Amino acid sequence: MSTVSDTAVKTLLNEPSSVTLRPGYEGGNINTAIGFKHVCYLIEHAVLDHFRAIGLGATKLYLEHGLNFDVVGLEARLITVVTLDDEVTFDVLPKSSDGDSELRFAVTGRLVRGGERVKAVAAKVTVRLRQDETVVDPDPVPDELARFATPRLATAEPRPLASSPVDNLDLTTGRGAPADDPVLAEIIGDTNAFGWKWRIPYYYCHFTERMQMSGYLRQMEEAKHLFVASRGISIKKLLDERGWIPVVTQCKLTLTDEAIMEEDVYTVYTVENIFKNMLYTSRMDCYVVREGRLVQTATGSIVHGYAAKPHAAAEWEMPLTFDDHVLRAIQGTDRPDVRG
Repeated sequence: MSTVSDTAVKTLLNEPSSVTLRPGYEGGNINTAIGFKHVCYLIEHAVLDHFRAIGLGATKLYLEHGLNFDVVGLEARLITVVTLDDEVTFDVLPKSSDGDSELRFAVTGRLVRGGERVKAVAAKVTVRLRQDETVVDPDPVPDELARFATPRLATAEPRPLASSPVDNLDLTTGRGAPADDPVLAEIIGDTNAFGWKWRIPYYYCHFTERMQMSGYLRQMEEAKHLFVASRGISIKKLLDERGWIPVVTQCKLTLTDEAIMEEDVYTVYTVENIFKNMLYTSRMDCYVVREGRLVQTATGSIVHGYAAKPHAAAEWEMPLTFDDHVLRAIQGTDRPDVRG
């Protein structure tokens, strides 16, 4: 029998909550400014804290009710630079409708800058409660939450695949498959894209099995890192030569199927459009191969620009205009190999 009252669950589904958080020190990669990945970690933390506030944290959901808390959709607009020592207050507002099978939230993060409270990030978050068959004899799910319990996070329609996967990963050297991987070549074709094959490590997973949202956020950051390096404008190169650093203004990720620990994932990072030579949008798609067919496990997009590396972490000058060299690299005009 659940120890969580119906009143508490109604609070979860209908009432806003607030929590003040600081980013992890790991995220201070350029000066003390925090990148999009760690801002998204804070957003996820704020939504999980919304559950904890009624006594239904991830541990209790799992051990008592056999449910896995999973963020399956995240869309964020980054408005103000967050730094390592900022205290960001997140307001979490439930947005689920009566017929929804997913929990939806609007999340707003605010911080103090120059003596005034300003908006740092605005986000939409989707959560699913995945039933875990390894939990023996779980307690019944509270009635108001039962419609959100699901046996699977998502299920994508497999696509035909002409190529056959090859065992070409050397996990002790390098960072993925060679450029001539046949599956990557088929997926990318003639598009302006970078592809990478890699194997899901356990530390990208939740609940002993499935890749989690934060793993895909890491992958999105890694794909951008490898993409610009493959085009001759690596992050360090532009930092050293110009003091330029890529800055994310928006990101979006949706899980479209489940990806399992130690599966091989094909990540494709495709440049979709360039806006006024100052911002560009790239799409990230992740796939696995099952029974000879291609299954998409996640899709998302990210908007990047460049800023001049500031002396103070909060004093960013952006967006900068791409010169011809950077523009041609992003467009792929001079690319020797679209597969990296």
